[in-house]
Amino acid sequence: MTVEANTLAVVGDLLEDVVIWTQGQIERGDDNAATVFRSRGGSAANVAAAAARHSHVRFIGRLGEDPLGDQLVAEMQSAGIDVRVQRAGRTGTVVVLVDPDGERTMFPDRAAAGELDAVDPLWLEGLGWLHAPLYGFTTPSANLAIAGMIRHMSERGIPTSIDVSGVSVIRELGISSTMELLDELGPKIVFANSDESDYLKLDSVAPPEGRTYIVKRGPAPVEIHTASGTEFVAVPPLSEVLDSTGAGDAFAAGFLSAIIAGRSVNDAVSSGSNLASIALGQPGALAR
Repeated sequence: MTVEANTLAVVGDLLEDVVIWTQGQIERGDDNAATVFRSRGGSAANVAAAAARHSHVRFIGRLGEDPLGDQLVAEMQSAGIDVRVQRAGRTGTVVVLVDPDGERTMFPDRAAAGELDAVDPLWLEGLGWLHAPLYGFTTPSANLAIAGMIRHMSERGIPTSIDVSGVSVIRELGISSTMELLDELGPKIVFANSDESDYLKLDSVAPPEGRTYIVKRGPAPVEIHTASGTEFVAVPPLSEVLDSTGAGDAFAAGFLSAIIAGRSVNDAVSSGSNLASIALGQPGALAR
C-alpha cells in the first residue's frame, strides 16, 4: 500500500464481536430468545474500518497468534486498511447484549490486545493523524506503548485525538488520572458522549488552548467546546435505533476523515453524525 501523508492511524483493539439481540426482558436462569451476529469489533478497529470509506487508514494493534487473529487481519486488509500488528497469545472477544431499544451492554475479554508493546518506529512514518480510544490505556503495557506513540507524534507536530470510550474506563483509571493523562498527552481532539462528559465534568471548565472537546448527546445537538466558547451542531433525526454498538466509533471515523480532508470542525461534526446514524440502523459496528 502506498503511504500517504494524510493517512489516519488508529491504535488499539481489534477483536471479535459476538452481538446478541435480545427479544425481550432477560429471564435469568432460563432460555432467552435471541439473534446472534459475529463480526469484527474493537473500538479502534471500528474507527479504522469506518474511516476507510473516505481516508487512507493504518491500524496498529496486537492480536493472538491464532486462526481468529488471521481472519480479523484479513478482513481489515480486504477493506483497504494498512494493518500493522503484533501477534502473540490469544485474540480477544467482546460479547455485546443489545436490548429491544438498541442499547448495548458489553462484556470485553481483550486478551492479547491489552498487551500491546512498543511498536516499530517505522509504523509511525507517513502519518497525518493518530487516534486512540481510552480503552488502550487500561493495561500497563498498552498504556506505555500508546502514550509513547502519541508523544512521538506530538514532537513531530502531528495532531492526535483520544476517545474517552466509556464511564467504566474512566472509573478504572480514575477521574483525576484521566484528566492528567489528557493534559500530559495533549490531544487536539477529545471525543466523549453525554455520560462520559458529565462524569468528567468537561462542561464545567473550558479546555486548554488548542484542544477541542466534542461531546455527543444522542439526538441532542453535538457540543463543540473550545477555549473560546461552545458551539452546537444539530444531528440528523432518526426514526428508529436498532443497535448502538460502534456508533461512537463511526462518529469519530466520519469526523476525523473530514478533518484530515481539510474541512471545518462544524462540517466534521456533521460528517461524524451522518456516519453514526448509519451505524445505529444495523447490527454491530459499521463495516466498510
